[in-house]
This record gives sequence, C-alpha cells and structure tokens, in this order.
Amino acid sequence: MTKTQWQLALAACGMSLVAAAQADTMIYGRIHADIESTVSGARGARATTRVQNNASRVGFKGTEDLGDGLSAIWQVESGVAIDDGSSGGSNQWAGRESFVGLSSKTLGTLKLGSFLVPLDDLHGIAGNMFQYVSGISNDAALWLNGGNLATGGFDIRGANSISYQTPEINGFTSRIQHSLTSGAGGAESTSHGGATVTSGDIVYKSGPLSVAYGIQANRSMSRTSSGFYDNALANMLVAGYSFGDLYLAGLIEHDTMENINRSGDRRNRNYASLTASYTLGRNVFTVLGGKAGSWTGDAGVDNSGATMGTVAYNHVLSKTTQVYVLYTALRNDSNGTYVLGGSPALTPQARNQHSLALGMWKNF
Repeated sequence: MTKTQWQLALAACGMSLVAAAQADTMIYGRIHADIESTVSGARGARATTRVQNNASRVGFKGTEDLGDGLSAIWQVESGVAIDDGSSGGSNQWAGRESFVGLSSKTLGTLKLGSFLVPLDDLHGIAGNMFQYVSGISNDAALWLNGGNLATGGFDIRGANSISYQTPEINGFTSRIQHSLTSGAGGAESTSHGGATVTSGDIVYKSGPLSVAYGIQANRSMSRTSSGFYDNALANMLVAGYSFGDLYLAGLIEHDTMENINRSGDRRNRNYASLTASYTLGRNVFTVLGGKAGSWTGDAGVDNSGATMGTVAYNHVLSKTTQVYVLYTALRNDSNGTYVLGGSPALTPQARNQHSLALGMWKNF
C-alpha cells in the first residue's frame, strides 16, 4: 500500500472507532410552527396574523452501559426559533432540558442540570397534548398559574436542579426535584440561602388508567428581583382513562401564595379542567376546557378568574408528523390577568382573547 492508501485506511479506521464509541448517542428534535390569527395580551390588543415558532428544538442525548445494570445518561437540548432566528430564553445552547446522570432499572434515575419540574410531568395525563404542549392553545396560561416564577408560576424549567426518580414498582413511579433557581437572588449565589423550588409527584399507570398527584413549593421568592411574593405552594391531582379510541382526562389544582408585595397577606385560587379526545383512524378530535377561580384570601382579588377552551383537529401524516387546526378562546373576568399562550401578568389583561391556528409539527 502507498503512504496515501495507509493514511486513508487509518482515517477510515479512526472514523469507525469514533462511530462505535458514539453509537449510543442520538441527535433528535422537533420542528413546530403554525400560522395564526390571534388577539392576546393587554387590554386594547388587536388581532395579529403571524407565523409562530412553537418550542422547536434540537438535542443530543446518549447512554453508556457501565455494567451491573447501571448506565450513564446525558442530554443537551436547545431551542430553535425557526420563525425569525432569534435567541434568548430557551432559544440558546442548552436552553431546554439538559442534564447528566445515572440510571438503573432497579435503583432509579439521578440527574443534575436544568429541566422541567415533576408537576410538568402530569401534563401528559391531563394537559394539552394536541399541540404538543406549546403554542397559542397552551393551557399553561391557566395551568399551575403559568411558567413565570417571578409572578407565582409553578410550571418552570428548574435551573441548578437535582432530581431522583424511582424505578417502576407495580405501576407506581415517583420523582422529586430540588432547584436552586438562578440569578442574583438564587440560593447558589447568596450566603444566607436564597430562592428555591422543590417539586415532587407520584404517578400510577395500569392499562388504560393513569392517576397522579403532584406538589411544589416555591420558597424565599421575595429575595428575587420582583419581590411579588415570598412562598407559594401548589397541589394537583390528575386522572385519565382510555375507553378504546376515546380518552377522557381531568385535573383539580389548588395554589397558595404568601406575603404578597411584602404585606404579610396571602391569596389562594383553584383551577380545574377536562379534556376529551377521540381518535378515528388518522384523525384526532379534541376538546379542552378549563376554569380558574378568583384569588381569595386577605390579598385576594375579586373577579380575577378566567375560563379557557380549545377545539382541535389533528391529522396524523406519519408516526413523527402531524398537521392540525384549532380554535382557542380565553375569557378573563373583569380583573383577570391571564394571557392566551403565555403566563399571567400582574395587571388585568384583555377580557376576550382568542386564536385560530393552522400548524404542523415534525419529530426527528
């Protein structure tokens, strides 16, 4: 063999070794966008028509067999704004579910990194899955009071987190997560201990039945920049059942926030929703309705509730591709602060908000 042939052979051998070493690594993602006409947000908001990115992402994940049933696991996931190429929020490197950890079928799974809290796991039972839990119809507008920690939301991606999930035992699994949050008020940067989030769930699945309970405590939030509240607690119970092609699910939730605006007063609210989904061949028809009650208590706000509903049609093109059309409406009470497709604000928002969307998502 000539020198060039040897070099080519060695290069091919090296590439083969690298490929073998990385055989347990996978590139995956989702591309999801719609075109929508929407009225949402502050009072006086007008209808806008736009092409909207809906949590598109790309990620790298892998496992390594360590022997004796133990595996190393890792994942780095980043948001991708396919509508305008913007960055910020989750649309940055490792801006979504990213972690390293150990997993065992008999011992469970331990993770370190930044990822969604256990309460978000319950979305797969009773939440909005017809738009893949993102986009203008996202019921997180009312679910868990949104995803903005500063304004009392619970459905967050916990930064600086440690999580443990039990193995499945007779249909039961459980997960607990503790997050040191992040930023100047975070526990990781303050000697006296700053804001933290602790969340957990217990899930039972057996055949067509799924039942789960989740709880989350947001602590020392008055030490963050907003200072809107101090401590908050959420409790949620969800259930779902498949009657053949018909799936019915519901949830009840109770939230409490303490020391509102450093007044020493507290507020409480209840939320409930129902979902019905029917599959006919490649066609999926879904109806979702939710009701948030007014905030009560010493720091309560009269007429601060809201109702939200969605009707959706999905057409399954393949195992990884769907198109859909949906209509969503949100109606705030006179002092309601909810925002269609986003987290609640601190001031009253538009009474009547709605959206008509035509979209497509592709997993790879």
